[in-house]
Amino acid sequence: MGLYIVVAVMLIVVLYHVIFIVVDARKIAKRIENLTQEVEAVIMKPLSMADQVLEWVVAFFQEKAAEHEKKHLK
Repeated sequence: MGLYIVVAVMLIVVLYHVIFIVVDARKIAKRIENLTQEVEAVIMKPLSMADQVLEWVVAFFQEKAAEHEKKHLK
């Protein structure tokens, strides 16, 4: 009977520690998620700007090519 009591107490202690481990793991996961969002923002901002510049350059050259074709067609 005493052995069952000791096992029950140990099981309660283990479950108590598991609760704290799970809570800490959730906090760590949330911090990692916030960090990855910040890193993504830092990486995506220059890429977005480069994409806009590239679109502007392509539009500029297409416009110049269209003007060039109009001059040769006349």
